[in-house]
Amino acid sequence: MLVRWKAALACFGAGILVLAGALALPLLASSSAAADVDIEARAAAEVTRLQSDTDSRARSAALDVPALPQYPELPTGCESVALTNALIACGFDLRKTEIAEAWLPTSDQDFVRAFLGDPASPDGNSCMAPAVASTAAAYLEAHRADLEAVDLTGASFQDLLDEVAAGNPVIAWCTIGMDEPGDCYRTAQVDGRMYRLLTNSHCVVVRGYDLDAGIVLVSDSLAGQVAYPLDTFAARYYALGAQAVVLR
Repeated sequence: MLVRWKAALACFGAGILVLAGALALPLLASSSAAADVDIEARAAAEVTRLQSDTDSRARSAALDVPALPQYPELPTGCESVALTNALIACGFDLRKTEIAEAWLPTSDQDFVRAFLGDPASPDGNSCMAPAVASTAAAYLEAHRADLEAVDLTGASFQDLLDEVAAGNPVIAWCTIGMDEPGDCYRTAQVDGRMYRLLTNSHCVVVRGYDLDAGIVLVSDSLAGQVAYPLDTFAARYYALGAQAVVLR
């Protein structure tokens, strides 16, 4: 997914800024900074607990998940390519562009239940977990697969690792290269949950982890097969709304 700085707008409307006057920007910046600190602290605490836990959870796991590159065909199609990578890991044979071309719904307004724009265009945007979950469910049903796609949004980072340990690839939302979250340029509330579009949002497949090494293994359509620090990935996962879809 491209960094969409051209489209970036503050999530809080101009009307709020007008009403709040000159105090609005520092207040928003302070609130955002506090939220970022809370997320970082939560992620670090969870990872520390996981690493020190001596229960029966596997200390490491690794699934065979490809990392098909989204370029050049799908410059903003990280979500569809992530789903493709996960489906291939589950034994399906499909082209890289098949999900984007034949299964993923698109919209010029809705980015939660459909892809906003065109994933084959550099000016495309993104989609959220509900769109990927419903797309995966439709594909699995059409192929009479003994699998289901489950929207795990709201699940803890530990839950994602438990799914991977059970042999299930997890599609998760994060940021490009695990950079700090970018500006929010669009929001939507669906079924009581708030979704945000960020300028550097990304979607990958969590395919493994190693608690002792402190890493999570990711199939990334931009970076390939990569390992990221557990606490950094957890923080980005929470910053993107704890969105995930599992195939199991």
